[in-house]
Amino acid sequence: MKKLFTALAFVFLAAAPLLSQLNVSYVGNFTYAEQINDIWGYTDNTGHEYALVGTNEGLSILDLANPANPVQSAFIPGVTSVWRDIKVWGDYAYVTADQGKDGLMIVDLSNLPTSVSHTFYRPELTVTSGTDTLNTSHNIWIDENGIAYVSGSNIGNRGVLFFDVATTPGTPIFLGAEDVEYAHDCFTRGDTLYTADIYGGYFSLYDVSNKANPIFLNNQSTPSNFTHNLWLSDNSHTIFTTDEKANAYVGSYDISNPNNINELDRFRPDSTLGTGVIPHNVHVWDDFLIVSYYTDGCIIVDASRPNNLIEVGNFDTYLPASSGFEGVWGAYPYLPSGLILLSDRGNGAYVLQPNYVRACYLEGQVTDTVTGTALNNVS
Repeated sequence: MKKLFTALAFVFLAAAPLLSQLNVSYVGNFTYAEQINDIWGYTDNTGHEYALVGTNEGLSILDLANPANPVQSAFIPGVTSVWRDIKVWGDYAYVTADQGKDGLMIVDLSNLPTSVSHTFYRPELTVTSGTDTLNTSHNIWIDENGIAYVSGSNIGNRGVLFFDVATTPGTPIFLGAEDVEYAHDCFTRGDTLYTADIYGGYFSLYDVSNKANPIFLNNQSTPSNFTHNLWLSDNSHTIFTTDEKANAYVGSYDISNPNNINELDRFRPDSTLGTGVIPHNVHVWDDFLIVSYYTDGCIIVDASRPNNLIEVGNFDTYLPASSGFEGVWGAYPYLPSGLILLSDRGNGAYVLQPNYVRACYLEGQVTDTVTGTALNNVS
């Protein structure tokens, strides 16, 4: 991997009280009396937008009719859990909790903003390594076909469970599992499953065209050997990863040939190099990476050239500069309005307006003038 000359985009830098920002504007905030964790979005059939916020005590639903003043429409209590994850298919939200015995919380959002209803789904499931009742899980992803992939549950080897949530909305149908090892998170598109195998320090690829019989394809280690999450580029050629370690990178990998995976680049924010800042989750929108970076807040990276990742925006909700696991847990960039939703563990949910700016580049080969030898990592 070579990274030669890079010139950052010309960007507008502004200041707001207690917040720093670069090409991202503050819109609104909702604070909680408890810590929060992940965040997702929901848009009803009229275009009305909501934020779905995981808290330590349940699920909070924020009405974004006025994004500058989010209002809580509903709160659904659940087991006390530091870890929740939320995804939506149709008018149903599916919520995991990694503590207690909630199983999978299923929330009917179709009557918002008036009311919501919910159930807790706790099936007894059999995988290759055993049978148990679904009590806990760490993450959930729902693909374009309405297949939910539940990672890091208490079932078997804690791999990924597959459920059809499209055929009978609100009533999942169990299809099978990848039961090889603990999967902290996952992503799918088409018939390929990508798992973040955090304790193995790598991501893995599986052919899941037959949900009853996943086939392992390949795996790839990540820079800090603690693969936390991953997200696929829009063209499916590149996957981006985070390692949840101090001073770790966001990684970029060419996976267009699953049998020959190549690392393309590594990104860390220049302003806090070596200070112990931890990346958490990466999402992809229009070849931009939207990264929740704990105490560095939300960072936007131009990934249109995945071999040269450039920061083009940021919004830090956790000042002064620090390290550790406080700050931004999740960042959701997929609302039709273009707003970004952030969950700051101690400071609540934020609504932001991004200005997506492409980077500028000066690229070429740098050589030793005497020997002609190529020089890497030149500043």
